[in-house]
Amino acid sequence: MFPDGLGQRSPQELLRYAEILVNIAAADGELVREEIAVIEGMMGRCMIHPESRVTVRTGFEQPIPLEQSLADLDQELIRYILRDAALVAAIDGSYDKKEIRALKTIAKAGGVSTQQLTDLLDWVGDGWKWYVAQREILG
Repeated sequence: MFPDGLGQRSPQELLRYAEILVNIAAADGELVREEIAVIEGMMGRCMIHPESRVTVRTGFEQPIPLEQSLADLDQELIRYILRDAALVAAIDGSYDKKEIRALKTIAKAGGVSTQQLTDLLDWVGDGWKWYVAQREILG
């Protein structure tokens, strides 16, 4: 989906990436199929091994604590995670307070300011508007 450096990350880093996305999806206590679908798509884009995906999926029922998954990751990777976590959190149409709290935790770990996080969430909102506009174009 995005031309970025995720494809050059180690399998362990990508596993942690996916674990954090699952944590975001599970944060509000409600998993919707859209959240699962977007995470599956992101795992596929990163070429996470199918056996590792099985491990990641167990987190839908019992997520790994966010702070544990974030430990020792570099800021560049954390910023990619924050971007994709914001997309996962928004997929059901709104941000839950627990999702926002988790996004703030990720932002802090990535050295992202409150303003940058706000700008990122606005970017996600603009992206949804852009996506919906294609329906008006194509009917």
